[in-house]
Amino acid sequence: MNKRFHSLIVLWMIGAALLLTGCGRELQQRHAFIGFLQKEVIPRNSGLIIPTKTMRKKFGEYAPHSDVIVDFNATMHEIVGKPLDRLQRDFAEAMKPEAGVKERKAATTKYMASLAEIGQALDTELALTEEKIAALQQPNELKAVFTQAVDKHVRLPAHTLKSMVPATNEMLKKNLALLDFVLANKGKILIKDGMIQVTDQSTLSRLNQMQADIAKTAQAIQAQHNAFIQQASRK
Repeated sequence: MNKRFHSLIVLWMIGAALLLTGCGRELQQRHAFIGFLQKEVIPRNSGLIIPTKTMRKKFGEYAPHSDVIVDFNATMHEIVGKPLDRLQRDFAEAMKPEAGVKERKAATTKYMASLAEIGQALDTELALTEEKIAALQQPNELKAVFTQAVDKHVRLPAHTLKSMVPATNEMLKKNLALLDFVLANKGKILIKDGMIQVTDQSTLSRLNQMQADIAKTAQAIQAQHNAFIQQASRK
């Protein structure tokens, strides 16, 4: 066997060994990441664990895949969670008992506009995240588990929030209609310290009907939220 041919065989064997070593490393990284998803991500209902440097090293090439879920939740906290908290605090302050009808209308209109902006931010972030997910290269074994994690910690909460925006808007519109009704019948309706006093029976009946309708819508929104909590705990 000439030296050149022998050298080619040696190079081929080294290359094959390196390839096998690389495959083995990828398999270890894949299984480490799958185990993390199954034990630490999918069972959790809140408070995602952020992988440490040591964990990311074990995940190897799949470490950035976990970032998709973690980054989505972190971004949602900034563009949805915090703005919603501020919005609800401001709204509660504006709707204090001594607030007049016009003040309440202004606060409700502002709430609707802000909610629409938050909903748009949610849509944009979800679309970007779905693009990132679609671009990931994953073996089928990993993809099946990763999809479960994404469904629970990305799609389910995002779509639940999206579905609650129209219902909340509907409730706010009914509140505006109620306030308009109060303004149109201010001679028959008096608001004092947050309490409504009505002097006319027919006006009172209509007012009670509108308030009951608002309460029914609020209950439907709460039911949506409860269903989300139950669904998330089952996944």
